[in-house]
Amino acid sequence: MSSRSGKLIVLYLNFFISSLAFTQWFPQTSGINHAIKSVYFQNTETGFASSYNVILKTTNGGNSWQMFPIEGSLNCITFINNLTGFSCGDSGKIYRTTNGGANWVNILSNTTSDLTSLKFADQNIGIVCGKNKTILKTTNGGINWFNVANLVWQIDIYEIKIIDTDNYYLSAGDSFILKTTNGGTNWLIYTHGEPNPLFTIDFINPNTGFATGCCGMFMKTTNSGLNWTTGFYLSLGFSFYSMKFINNQTGYLAGDNGMIYRTTNGGQSWDSTTTPTNETLYSVCMVNENTGWSAGSGGVILKTTNGGGIGFPIGIQEYSDEHPSELKLYQNYPNPFNSNTNISFSVKVKNLVTLDLFNLKGQKIQTLYSAITEAGNYSINLNSSALASGLYFCRIRSGKEQRTIKIILLK
Repeated sequence: MSSRSGKLIVLYLNFFISSLAFTQWFPQTSGINHAIKSVYFQNTETGFASSYNVILKTTNGGNSWQMFPIEGSLNCITFINNLTGFSCGDSGKIYRTTNGGANWVNILSNTTSDLTSLKFADQNIGIVCGKNKTILKTTNGGINWFNVANLVWQIDIYEIKIIDTDNYYLSAGDSFILKTTNGGTNWLIYTHGEPNPLFTIDFINPNTGFATGCCGMFMKTTNSGLNWTTGFYLSLGFSFYSMKFINNQTGYLAGDNGMIYRTTNGGQSWDSTTTPTNETLYSVCMVNENTGWSAGSGGVILKTTNGGGIGFPIGIQEYSDEHPSELKLYQNYPNPFNSNTNISFSVKVKNLVTLDLFNLKGQKIQTLYSAITEAGNYSINLNSSALASGLYFCRIRSGKEQRTIKIILLK
């Protein structure tokens, strides 16, 4: 989490019940139960999704889906025009269609590593990446693939962002970001040194880009990837797996627990849109500012036609210069409370800090906060809309230390 040492940061966090009364992401029937790892739409009507042993296609905006059986666990699907598309997956599988998805042909990839992402710069030049530092390139429209991973580090690579035919970015494990300016002949490598994998990366212009992944770690560059911000966590310890900007202002993130975050100001701030699922969302695709889809575990597919509707703001605000001398969890105020209450805590050294809410039976109800946190003073605003009246326990843990308080909710 980004903050100056000793600063109090107030996190405005909204916990809410995802219900059809508020959500503007509506479920569609995919017809499958396996996780959908990738969803791609050519326009508001024609789209594709990849899953285990199947590719799905719709021509009516997702109202119905046609199944095309295909061997393998497929992690990515993309098209370079209306007819020619590709899907990649585990064990080095690459499939190609030249008739709009009616037939898929297995293309020799020359690898057995699991493949995670595939993107094209134009009709001929494409890149596919995957586990075990796999980076393959094609210059003839995906007919042949060759290795361009001249890397020392044995890292897993998860996502590709292609700027043009020469400039690509890749996000990887251990907070690695790879950049090439000559089509993959040479790679510039950056790492924050954290163990967290960066599952997704995107740019809003050649200079400004973002990367995120495990635990909500969020990084930004404004100088074409030469430097990246560090230490900021966008979510409460939840991971993001897909990021899609539709222009230089509006972008979406999809991740754990049905989360879909949105920015409308180029990533300066984000809000959380409401979805009707707690499934992990692995992919998000927006065809314009209003219409888009997200898909994930359990075969879930969600659609929005108004950009996700009303959002719940998240953000940070500096408040105090006090430097804490010990781990503390202060009594919430007000207590008892009816709708909202503030929970404040102090962290004396940088560490992984978790704040959990338990019921009287000792069952964990929510993880209110989980992130690598700098020394400082913090306060969380808890909304009770997802909770029933009663007595709760709130516990903070940092390293081997922990503290607990009682919280009373009266509605």
